[in-house]
Amino acid sequence: MTQRIRTNLATAALFLALSIAMTWPLGRCLSSAVSDPGDPYINIWILDWDFWATLHQPLSLFHANIFHPAKYALASSENLYDVALLLMPFRVLGVGPVAAHNIAVILGFAFSGFAAYLLGRMLTGSWLAGFAAGVFYAFLPFRFVHFSHVQHIWGGWLALMLAALLWYVGPASAGPGRAEARPTWKRASGFGFVFLMNGLTNIHWFLFGSFAIALTIVLLTIRGERRWLRLFITTSIALALLTPFLYPYWAAAKLYHAERTWAETLQYSATFRDWLFANAEPERCLFPGVIALIVAVLVMWKRDTCRRESFSIAILWIVIGFMGSLGLNAFFHSALFNVVPGFRAVRAPARWAMIAYVGIAILIALATAALTRWRVWTGALIATALLVELWQAPIRLYSITDQQREVDAWLATTPIEGAMIELPIDSRSSESEAMFYATAHHRRIVNGLSGFNLPQHKKIVALAHQTQIPDAFVDELARAGVEFVVVHADAIDAREWLRRELDRGRLHFLRRFNGGLSGDWLFSLHDLSIKPIDDVDPFLRGEVTYSSTTIGVLDNPSPGEILGKRPFFSGWALAPDGIRSVEFRFNNGGIRKKAILIAEPSLLEKFPGYPNVPRPRFVASFDKRPRGVRKFTDVQVAITDGGGKVTLLPDRWIVWP
Repeated sequence: MTQRIRTNLATAALFLALSIAMTWPLGRCLSSAVSDPGDPYINIWILDWDFWATLHQPLSLFHANIFHPAKYALASSENLYDVALLLMPFRVLGVGPVAAHNIAVILGFAFSGFAAYLLGRMLTGSWLAGFAAGVFYAFLPFRFVHFSHVQHIWGGWLALMLAALLWYVGPASAGPGRAEARPTWKRASGFGFVFLMNGLTNIHWFLFGSFAIALTIVLLTIRGERRWLRLFITTSIALALLTPFLYPYWAAAKLYHAERTWAETLQYSATFRDWLFANAEPERCLFPGVIALIVAVLVMWKRDTCRRESFSIAILWIVIGFMGSLGLNAFFHSALFNVVPGFRAVRAPARWAMIAYVGIAILIALATAALTRWRVWTGALIATALLVELWQAPIRLYSITDQQREVDAWLATTPIEGAMIELPIDSRSSESEAMFYATAHHRRIVNGLSGFNLPQHKKIVALAHQTQIPDAFVDELARAGVEFVVVHADAIDAREWLRRELDRGRLHFLRRFNGGLSGDWLFSLHDLSIKPIDDVDPFLRGEVTYSSTTIGVLDNPSPGEILGKRPFFSGWALAPDGIRSVEFRFNNGGIRKKAILIAEPSLLEKFPGYPNVPRPRFVASFDKRPRGVRKFTDVQVAITDGGGKVTLLPDRWIVWP
């Protein structure tokens, strides 16, 4: 093993360690927390579907199990197949969907940093310059703004694609101290591989990166480079391999007229101000940081010591990324939007900024290398300053409860085939949660969420949202081939509709499952000759139904509440085996405080059937914020029943005074 390889492996390990530290406490909560209960659920589903479909129906990968009966459902979002491929060894070894997603997040930061390091070191010959470029590119504010979007965290292939292009061209563009070499098939194949992986990661990066690479080739051609045949052939092969992953997006766009409107695209088009100041709209928070801008400007001062070609490439990528990020506020993206296929599907042109960040990383590498030759300590100072400015840990995460619900376990094991719908549909977080829990059974579901609304899904949602659900709702479900209807009784009052359809024989009750306070109720559109083991009538009459597992509610504080000077926490819990203890967990379970259990006879009267719980109310008060608890944190209640089983209530974000 050569010294260069050993150095690169050590640097990769360093970026992995830094990524764990910069995203802390995610590394401690791999299977128990996500950045928020929204888009991460969707990405968890995508990565899990990629894994499951590859093993069970690889030729129907894009006919995913959401938005039933729509075709090309996966094409309504990023397919993330490259990330899923890299996660497959973890999944085969038994790592669950949540932990796999969070591993992908950490690896995305690390890989982005390492890729920019390789690019910076190749252009300058300086390890410290490459490291400074990697620190900036890995932990730039844009990635933390998009912490819930693993597809944007994985930006490493863009930097590596430029590095592979310059490696192919040879020493004229690859920095000082490189041996003479001509473009080879090995180097051309390396570029083709990186081009392929970039396209499999993110449609945005495929479109934006391909455009930037094409203009870079034009720039190098103008400067005298002519040897592009091998690169053309390997890139064509990569495009051929990408075709099965690109065609479904074209087909879905034609089938469902999935294009962005001018008004929607304009909303997510950046302005010059968005590059200099924080923006309330996350998609337009493009400020790269003060240190990065200062160091980039230093290149102008030390430009005489920088390689002119590297500087030109950096400026080219910055101009492309900046102009593209302006979207419909400038001519550049407007022309692409009107003329080039694919760009009408881009909702947020501001994401062009990632191309500019690659250029800024190059300038940081050039400036660091120049200053290091002047004084070694200045290069180390730049890397340290970037780390300090970009540091955002600890990050407030959202702790999740047990992934599998009882109804999902039943659906995963029953031999009865058929699609399902969960009610409520398209209400608050119902769709992302339905996708998240579908990782347990992989059954086709009517529910789904993406940047596009599919016609039949819109029709079913519109029927479900009428004041009185009409007869046409069941008719539409029958036409769609739906077999099962799951009603989450805590989230929707559908008793009148259920009674009507049960009496008419158009719905058939199967059973009740523990879920929340009121349970999850399963119905079928056909008589499956399954004798119900529960009685649906008390539920339809509005009576409290018995749960054979722990139930509970955190009454105070409310989600997102800014606490007062003497915060008071309270809630209640019931369990057939009694309640042994209750604790409040802060900092995603990092700090735990015992609750006091007190009697409340009115609760036992309201929820009969729990004689082993004489003290259902749990409370705790604090004179001040407990030591170690962060100001911006979360609180989750952990209930231990008489048998020792721990049940977690839904997490809440709170702010301490």
